[in-house]
Amino acid sequence: MQNFTDIPSSRSLSDSLIEILNNDKTGISCNSGTTFPTTNQQVGMLCYRTDQLKLYLLIGTNPDNWRLIMDLSSGIDSQFATKLNSASYTAADVLAKLLTVDGAGTGLDADLLDGQQASAFASSTHNHNATYLGITAKASDADKLDGYDSTAFVRSVNGAGPDAAGNATVNIDLSSRVAKTGDTMTGNLTIQNTAPTINMQDTDNVTRYLHVNSNLMGFLKSDGNWDMYVNNGGSMWTANYGWLHDYFFSSVSNCAPTLVNCNGNAGNCIPEVPINCYGSGNVATVRTELIDNGSQIQLRSVRYNFNCNCNCACDCCC
Repeated sequence: MQNFTDIPSSRSLSDSLIEILNNDKTGISCNSGTTFPTTNQQVGMLCYRTDQLKLYLLIGTNPDNWRLIMDLSSGIDSQFATKLNSASYTAADVLAKLLTVDGAGTGLDADLLDGQQASAFASSTHNHNATYLGITAKASDADKLDGYDSTAFVRSVNGAGPDAAGNATVNIDLSSRVAKTGDTMTGNLTIQNTAPTINMQDTDNVTRYLHVNSNLMGFLKSDGNWDMYVNNGGSMWTANYGWLHDYFFSSVSNCAPTLVNCNGNAGNCIPEVPINCYGSGNVATVRTELIDNGSQIQLRSVRYNFNCNCNCACDCCC
């Protein structure tokens, strides 16, 4: 029955009995009829189509959207019979159904086995020939560890090596080793490369270096440049003075002048004659020279004779 009337609030109850009765019958009958109601629609209302023997629910308007919720044409029991019995919906039942469609290409292949990818397992072509350790093998049967033979490792337990039976009873003597915290060596220490260097780091100042390169041995400054060095010939060079041999002789000018020895009053005439500058005439002077004999330095006196020019501005003998 589809005979719903909207009753105004101004109408009295006694005047609305017929409409109320029709409205009740419409609701009780689930708006039954051969068509869907088009007026006084409310989302959630039911409609039983007597021509189809089907029950619908209005789930939306504009446009109307009636959703089938039950087909009574074949009976309720037959419809529920097509559904899975909850009592049979168990893990074993699900597994049994999956096993009927499991296999390659079904999309049901497991991604992991015990949490491991397939790459963690040997393939079907894998064998256990002599290349591999046997299934009962022990670590002691391995030929190498990380690619190294056992001779590359020190075998010890708490400072003692194993005896023939594998027991740690043979002491290992480490007295020939130099402790990095400080020690004394009685032999020679060799550093062999193209530029041997020892870094001496002053923890509260700068780092200096003892360095050998190009037949020179000496010290490097903290910036890595030479501070001083000695060559194989025994000559020394410093950053401040250069070669000390050249610096020493250039500083003393390699001579010491003396007064002229002549047959008269020489006055203030003190000839500044360079070393190895020999003159002639009746005036002589004596020079003290520094002689470089390689490993020794000597002093010698040399007499020089030269002509005194009487036109000079001094009282000298001629």
